Amino acid sequence: MILAIEGPPGAGKTTLLGALVPALLDRSLFFPEPNIKVRPVGAASPHVTSASETLWYLRQEKRRALALRRTDNTAQDTALTDTHVVVCDRNHLGVLAYTWATRRNDGFPYAKAVAYYQRHIAPLCTEADLRTVILQVSVGTSLERRGGSPSHPRWRQWYDRGLLQRLAEFYTDKAPALCPQPPLIIQTDSLTRETVLSLVADELSIRGAALPVAPPVARTRPAVDDRFTEQYAALGGTATLGEPITAAFAYRGGLMQMFQLASLFHSDGHTRLWDPDQVLESHTADLLEHRLTGAPS
Repeated sequence: MILAIEGPPGAGKTTLLGALVPALLDRSLFFPEPNIKVRPVGAASPHVTSASETLWYLRQEKRRALALRRTDNTAQDTALTDTHVVVCDRNHLGVLAYTWATRRNDGFPYAKAVAYYQRHIAPLCTEADLRTVILQVSVGTSLERRGGSPSHPRWRQWYDRGLLQRLAEFYTDKAPALCPQPPLIIQTDSLTRETVLSLVADELSIRGAALPVAPPVARTRPAVDDRFTEQYAALGGTATLGEPITAAFAYRGGLMQMFQLASLFHSDGHTRLWDPDQVLESHTADLLEHRLTGAPS
């Protein structure tokens, strides 16, 4: 099963992901949201226009859709059979929502963004067991939950009432028709974090991916783990990765800490950005070795 969590700022997407992944652990394979701001330490920042940024995110969603299709194929033959659910921080809806809501003169036209999705991404999702969860929230509740003002200048636009209203309209009126299968829509204004988590846990259970335990929902923001502070700062800290949303936890043979816009992973004495493609490549290599040697997979 592939579970994608979507919604406008303040709907509870990040909180939900921060509870789900540490609870599922290796029963999940986590795909973080693409982040154009993340680049190798020391690399120069390229000149990015609004239109080129949108196209970059669309191409990343195509790349992720290809990886998710490969996940299905790989899981049939390798140790990924232990993976009950692939958890995605956003999918194509995120970039389409931003394109529709911003309406910048120098931006990528929304109609062209939808056409790109229909031509390059949607065909890759037709056979996948994909469930999109759309968390909805009113503008007032979104601002209240996030304290009313940004913690960093980079996030200022996400506190603009006009933009938030257009995003809410997109996720209500347009997003459901742009999902490969009918989404699970949860209006979160009057719900607690625990109730939202329970609704999603019920959906996972119906599809055979029940949570092993009822995970706690974090009430306070964790600190950056000492083992990640150096790499976190080198990559740009809050401005690039956002704030931490989990404490460090054991995951896939290493240690992971999730942030709002990326995750850091520590294994074999090295710290790097978490990349699920490396897990798929490793298991694909194992499968190829099994086939070449005739060993059972």
